[in-house]
Amino acid sequence: MEMLDVKTALRTTLTQKQELVRDYQSFADRINNEEVAKMFKHFAEAEALHSTQIKDKLDQLA
Repeated sequence: MEMLDVKTALRTTLTQKQELVRDYQSFADRINNEEVAKMFKHFAEAEALHSTQIKDKLDQLA
């Protein structure tokens, strides 16, 4: 099994997390159910935190 480059894995994951933030925030803004919108907003915030942690790790490795 081929080893995955750490920076490649982090960059790929960062892109995925950023897309999730965008998608969840969009859902939260456009959905007509306050409880579900709040859930998506919470998801967006959690993914944004993950994105920040991944970016910090990438900066450390640079």
